[in-house]
Amino acid sequence: MSLQALAVANTQRQIEWGGNEKADLAFRALEFAGESGELCEAVKKFLRKQRGIEGNTLSLEAIEDEMGDVIITLSLLATDLGIDLDRTYRRKFNKTSAKYGFKTRMPE
Repeated sequence: MSLQALAVANTQRQIEWGGNEKADLAFRALEFAGESGELCEAVKKFLRKQRGIEGNTLSLEAIEDEMGDVIITLSLLATDLGIDLDRTYRRKFNKTSAKYGFKTRMPE
């Protein structure tokens, strides 16, 4: 599934989501930031388990779930801004490759 397909599904699901009409750009940015923080917390708890540090631990699956939330909320934010993420990541990848003289490029 492409990021564009996710954007379409997200848009359709937001119609079903009660109160979504109140989710403005600031809300979307904070939503993304919150999910990014949850991903970092999941990685910390995963490392805690790997390193034998006492406390709450999480599995790789929990990290995957948080990554999914980050992608979904980023898609919602991009949609609100009119940004095509499929085009954006390819353009940025190629821009970085060119900057550092790397030959690897993404098709645009």
